[in-house]
Amino acid sequence: MFTGHHIRRVASIGLAATLALSLAACAAPAAPADDEPVELRITWWGGDSRHEVTNAAIDLFEEEHPNITVVRDFGGFDGYLDKVTTQYAGKNSPDVIQLYNDVLREFSSRGQLFDLNEAVAAGNLSLDGWPQDVIDMNTIDGSLNALTFGVSTHAFIFDETKSAELGVAIPEAGYTWDDLADYATAISKASGGSTSGVTDLSQGYQVFEVWAKQNGEEFLDADGLAFTQGTLEDFWQYWADLRAAGGATAPDVTTEYFGTPYDAVVAGVATSTFLFANQYAGVQANTPNALAIDRMPSEAKNPGQYLRAAMNLAVSSQSKHPQEAAMLIDFLLNSEAANEILGIDRGLPSNGNVVAAATAKVDEVTAKANAIIEAVRKDGAPAPVPAPTGAAAVNTLFQEFAQQVQFGQKSVKDAAAEFMAQAASELG
Repeated sequence: MFTGHHIRRVASIGLAATLALSLAACAAPAAPADDEPVELRITWWGGDSRHEVTNAAIDLFEEEHPNITVVRDFGGFDGYLDKVTTQYAGKNSPDVIQLYNDVLREFSSRGQLFDLNEAVAAGNLSLDGWPQDVIDMNTIDGSLNALTFGVSTHAFIFDETKSAELGVAIPEAGYTWDDLADYATAISKASGGSTSGVTDLSQGYQVFEVWAKQNGEEFLDADGLAFTQGTLEDFWQYWADLRAAGGATAPDVTTEYFGTPYDAVVAGVATSTFLFANQYAGVQANTPNALAIDRMPSEAKNPGQYLRAAMNLAVSSQSKHPQEAAMLIDFLLNSEAANEILGIDRGLPSNGNVVAAATAKVDEVTAKANAIIEAVRKDGAPAPVPAPTGAAAVNTLFQEFAQQVQFGQKSVKDAAAEFMAQAASELG
């Protein structure tokens, strides 16, 4: 869907008046010398609520920069990357593109992204308030190829209501992986095996990523696999032991909730699972039971969680107006006025200076999730560098081999060895 300069006013009159006051106190980035009319195109994916707030924020940018018109191209995620790839092939890519970290290096390797350091040097993009590791996660070979639109982090939820009904206390803050196993096994025993204490997360590469970091390793770095086979074997054995003890969901149940393990908690099949913190409010809204949220197990010992890019904004190397495009990114990511509108739809702002503006109207449930993200901002692991080309295939392999272990088709040791070999091959 496209919308041009004259399709606007998704914000209410009252909202516009409030934001106008905010804009008055918001310093604009240095304007380019050329004030001739400029047309930019921006593309993103999302749902209707995201489209509404993004359009409203861009409307304010146009009001502040009357010589710049922003054409908007937005829709769902299906086919999004194919569309952008086709536009690049036709030398007609949008000026500003919403991406996600897993494909950043791929676009960069093809020379398709503008180095935002040039906009920083020109005074059109500020990095004030940005954590260095979040900047680093968007930097490839010295080029700042994108900035993170929002951040989230890993989290764990527990069904407090059902746990209390079964007489099992949920783990306290600072709990370990062993504590989680004890809790999960107790839930299963107390329910007579009808409810698992945790969903089997052995196929979750995002969960393993935290496990690896807690053990001083990485899942992937710029060169490829960055963990030892023994670390992977320990992870998969942990879940195998939990399945054997009845604490984790059985393979057929795990498969049913593959991709959305939190649905198993909503359905009452399990009482705890992994999710990303920004998903918490939506999951809580789908169940009358009280859901507690905490950091991942063993974070107190050695943090493995980090500020994870929910999605990024990049400027195309094909853009005829890269500095003005960077100004748009600066406004969306660094302006208090814009973040009052955008809120936390794409995660908590990466720029700590605008978190208060984005979260001023959040409810109590969302505030709990935000507290987890802010705790990781203060005490978390460094974010990984952009994943190498082939990372998506490695993620798929991880899930496939984990499932083979779940169903008893391979031993933990054999599956880990075969995964390491095939993953290394995918990464070249």
